[in-house]
Amino acid sequence: MENFDEYIRQGEPNKAEKAKVWKIAIGLQQVDGLKPSDYLIATAKQNIEGDITVEEVKQRIGKGQLQKQLKKYSCHK
Repeated sequence: MENFDEYIRQGEPNKAEKAKVWKIAIGLQQVDGLKPSDYLIATAKQNIEGDITVEEVKQRIGKGQLQKQLKKYSCHK
């Protein structure tokens, strides 16, 4: 799933744990019929690598969701 298994196999404890959590979260979305965006996958990988914090992930994903809603709203005008 989206190469998260590679992080798990590498065995670095922090990266492996983050990859497991992301894999579960994305798997749950897929169970609900949702396809994770490339942006979400890229953001997850940045978090796993330690380039961004969980707080930054929340901010980025929140902004992305807001932009989607604004785009959706402006299309209905």
